[in-house]
Amino acid sequence: MHTDPEPLAVSFANTRSSSVRDRIGTFDEFRRWAQDWPALRPLAARLPADSLASLLERRDATQLVLHAVADGRKPPAAAFALATDSGLEAAPFRLRPAACGATLGRVPPFEAIHHIIARSAVDLLLSPQAAALRRCEGVGCRRVFASARANRRWCDTRVCGNRARVAAHARRHAQGTKPPTAG
Repeated sequence: MHTDPEPLAVSFANTRSSSVRDRIGTFDEFRRWAQDWPALRPLAARLPADSLASLLERRDATQLVLHAVADGRKPPAAAFALATDSGLEAAPFRLRPAACGATLGRVPPFEAIHHIIARSAVDLLLSPQAAALRRCEGVGCRRVFASARANRRWCDTRVCGNRARVAAHARRHAQGTKPPTAG
């Protein structure tokens, strides 16, 4: 079950968290990532393997758009179109009622996945959460997040935040200074 508190578009963009870390760099990795998203799970199982390049292209465009918004800049037009246009079109599927809420009828998986992810980007960009988007300040980190706090600096305090604290400690130790004390 999906436990990431971030919207789907943010989670999708964050699958590329650094220049060397790509959580969906292979088709099997994409399928594993999609398992956490109930709407994507059945579609990913039927997705043709040759669609990975298109998924990665859309992921990179989504990341560019979210970075620009987080930085207070206008996103590049081509990336914006790729990340959002299919989310503004009529859905290429219909929902069927089910005991668990709803299921998708027989749908083309490629178009449906792009629509669902792009729709998430559209919903995010039109919501108040867009103003809360921030880029992680971790060295080399490409992740974005929606912050409820204006002073949040890292995507994850246990990873990027800890790296920053360790680096600051190492700098202080090398300079022979002590950390600032509270009080």
